[in-house]
Amino acid sequence: MSNPRKFNVRTLFDAFARNINELQNLFTEFAVQAGPDFSPQSAGAAILDGPGVPDEFTTLLYELRDLSDQEGLEQIEAAINRYAIQVPILEPGIPPVVAALRLRNADPAAFQHALDRLFAAGLQGKSVALFPGRAALDVGDEQVAANGFEAEMRRKLAHAKDAPGFTIRSYSDSRRLVILVFCERAAAVELEFDSSRIELKSSIRRPVIQDMVIYNQDTGELEIEASYKKHREILRSAFAVGVMGDERFFSIEEETRVLSLQSLPRRDFALPVIPGSGHSAMITGIKVKHLDEEKPVSVGFGTNRQDIIDFIRNRDGMGMIEGGVITGVRIELVLGPRRMDRKSIELTGSNRIKFNRSTRSEDVYDYLRHWSLMGQDQLAAQSAA
Repeated sequence: MSNPRKFNVRTLFDAFARNINELQNLFTEFAVQAGPDFSPQSAGAAILDGPGVPDEFTTLLYELRDLSDQEGLEQIEAAINRYAIQVPILEPGIPPVVAALRLRNADPAAFQHALDRLFAAGLQGKSVALFPGRAALDVGDEQVAANGFEAEMRRKLAHAKDAPGFTIRSYSDSRRLVILVFCERAAAVELEFDSSRIELKSSIRRPVIQDMVIYNQDTGELEIEASYKKHREILRSAFAVGVMGDERFFSIEEETRVLSLQSLPRRDFALPVIPGSGHSAMITGIKVKHLDEEKPVSVGFGTNRQDIIDFIRNRDGMGMIEGGVITGVRIELVLGPRRMDRKSIELTGSNRIKFNRSTRSEDVYDYLRHWSLMGQDQLAAQSAA
């Protein structure tokens, strides 16, 4: 069992001060008694001092807590738009946790979609492999595709020693099918309310994301983010067989080189955006390794949302970059006015890509290809040269 997930329920319950009836209805739904004069205090007492609460109720409290910040609110809004929910959920000044409960009551599938997008945002910086497909084909029904992938995964792991249990979740992001693979880990529950603390006998299935698979239906590429080549091969094969019906639909991995950071100097470090889009982009960090010394020397430059290339040029510092191997780049891409439209993209080595994938990931990938920093076509051309 995993370590307890500590959780201060006072913060969550206090957010319902102006919507106390909605919290009371939740307690009634799960038959958790909190006294005749329902309040955040009596709700906390019912949790900590009562006879116990159902595991599914405890799990829901954790899920509400996961969505109870500004990023969670962004995912709630995305789910409302994705599922075209008509009932009022958002209003000015509403706490995210209240909006999360309303979303769950309006459409449980939309609520799960918001959680899935949030979990996808948390998987960043593992090794990425790109597998070009034989053709750019549609997968058809998203759930059918995910089910086929899961069935093939279970078949492959049925006789594997020490294979962990897993849960599959999926959602679509524009023309990309995103599949999340979670390890199944039970976690004890430790709740706090003011100075009181209790570790409940109940447990929850802790959502520990392990790997992510993204299929681009426009390009036919399969992107797999996982730590080990063995894992990537299982995921590639499961998608090829379970979704595309052809073990050889995607090439077997020979290398995990996905990024081409050395194209930046050839393009004079320019990051042009789509004309008329209103977008903007700049390099805010760069790491360079010089190999022509007796001992390799690494140099790093970084700024806070300022163009580091202009900064270096204005101080005649380009010599520190020229002649070196670029090992890392941080790009600030602004796609719109909202906080989630501002993407800080970290590219490291040949196959590590880190940014918040929960919103507008397709725009980020499109720009990485537009700048010739990512993609099999650019790498093939560079290798041929």
